[in-house]
Amino acid sequence: MTYPPPGPGQPGPHAPYPPPPPPMPGDHGPGSPYGSGAEKTNGLAIAAFVTGLLGCLGVVGLVLGAVALSQISKKGGKGRGLAIAGIVLSCLWIVGGIAAFALSGDGSSGDAGATPKVTQTKPKEVDAKKMKVGDCINDNSGATSTATEEPVEVESVKIVPCAGPHDGEVTAVFRLKGFVMPPEARLQQLASNGCKLRTQARINRDPAARGIANSYYYPTADSWKSGDRVVTCVAVAAADGKKLSRPLHR
Repeated sequence: MTYPPPGPGQPGPHAPYPPPPPPMPGDHGPGSPYGSGAEKTNGLAIAAFVTGLLGCLGVVGLVLGAVALSQISKKGGKGRGLAIAGIVLSCLWIVGGIAAFALSGDGSSGDAGATPKVTQTKPKEVDAKKMKVGDCINDNSGATSTATEEPVEVESVKIVPCAGPHDGEVTAVFRLKGFVMPPEARLQQLASNGCKLRTQARINRDPAARGIANSYYYPTADSWKSGDRVVTCVAVAAADGKKLSRPLHR
């Protein structure tokens, strides 16, 4: 540090000090702080580039790169190229992740005409009162025949795959009200009306609706005494002796 030289003609006890030499190229001028920020590489730009390379935090790299570009434009500094590279790499990782999810999300192989896989159900014998909506059944008792005139007591049915031939598909299950069992004709009417109310609209939506009829299982006198009030609605083929070959449309 030096004092300014005495003014012209001003006496002094000593000879005036020589003026300071002009700054050399690369030297900091008077008042220039050491290590100016314009010469530093922005730390966020470096972080954006590294994050973009890793790819595991694509959104973070995108944000860091944007903040780094904003800081560089306002305060100066190096690292603009690193920030842009980090943004580009992060965008590539994000787009790649979205594309991979879209291709694998629906489980398709890209063949528009491929037949969807059908889950196979192993045939098994179950209690007739334990049938559930969506079960496809075979009933060797003849109860599902549309030509049956007399009621047939059924103790069990066989659950089979809906994609293969089957006697019927369970479309609804509901409970009857009352303590005293109605006469047989009235019981059949309650079961029939209840099933039509719950399932006829769905049957009508099926492309093969004309070939499908409504059938049902209802309590016997003995099961009624033990508390059974369940009616099970079953869609069957309208033509006697025929079977359904696929599940009904939802």
